Amino acid sequence: MFSVIIPLYNKAPYIQRAIDSVLNQGFQDFEIIVVNDGSTDGGEELVEKGYGEGVKLIHQKNQGVSGARNTGIEKATYSWIAFLDADDAWHPQYLEVMAQVISSHPKQRVFGSSYRMDLPKKWEKVENPSPKVFHHYFQEAIRNTFFFTSALIYHQSIFKSGIQFDKNLTLGEDLDLFFRAILDFGTPVFIPLPLVYYSQEDVYSEVQKSHSISYTLIPKIFFSEEFGPLILEKSKLKGFDTFREKWVLFNLPIFFRDNSNKLEIIRILKHVGYSYFLVSGFYHLPYPLLNKVFSSEFLYTLFRKYLKFCFRYIYT
Repeated sequence: MFSVIIPLYNKAPYIQRAIDSVLNQGFQDFEIIVVNDGSTDGGEELVEKGYGEGVKLIHQKNQGVSGARNTGIEKATYSWIAFLDADDAWHPQYLEVMAQVISSHPKQRVFGSSYRMDLPKKWEKVENPSPKVFHHYFQEAIRNTFFFTSALIYHQSIFKSGIQFDKNLTLGEDLDLFFRAILDFGTPVFIPLPLVYYSQEDVYSEVQKSHSISYTLIPKIFFSEEFGPLILEKSKLKGFDTFREKWVLFNLPIFFRDNSNKLEIIRILKHVGYSYFLVSGFYHLPYPLLNKVFSSEFLYTLFRKYLKFCFRYIYT
């Protein structure tokens, strides 16, 4: 039923924990595909020696996490594609619960669960998943996007339609695919139980690196044809235009820290204009000032709290 895809790049300390969390599932109808994306720390050897034919190990030159996931999708043989990052782990009932919810929602094509950021010594037993179907996902998503990659399962038909991870993005590639999938294929189903451990152990995580805004989802969500009129006309979902303006404004501050992002930020702000003035108006202050403000962790954190207040209570 499930093809479990694990991209591997220099995660030797964690990869066995991830694989074991799959092998220890109560639901056993799956295959594990580990895509070694040019690792240099010996993680691929741990997989090869420790699991043998129990894991499909694919080697490729480094292409980034998107390239590794795309390779895994190409090699997948089951109808449902489940993603797991090499430093994350699943609840022993994760696939069992997902299979149950998928069976009870045969028309949906995207499923996910909540997650936790601490690894329990013993997972609590799940008895009542109580899934939530997001009929108007983008109207709720600005408060919480809810889904993340290691807790997401997609039907194979989504990828056969041509949707894949964008290898040109260094940040936001997972949300890029998720947004396009639900715009094109409809409502996602969410299980509000923490069935996945989301690791924060790897200090070299992509989200902690400095990124050029040009290679993130922020400009793509406005200017790419993949988010253009055609897909919005095909979609039955409402609220995406409003959502993407709020989402971009909410995620913009950290990019002011890098002066090389200035011209792209100006282009984005021209597109947004003065929508949500209590937020966007602030971004039209002199760039050097904002560079200093958002380079301060204290002021950056304070402004993020202000953004949450604006979008939760003023611009709802």
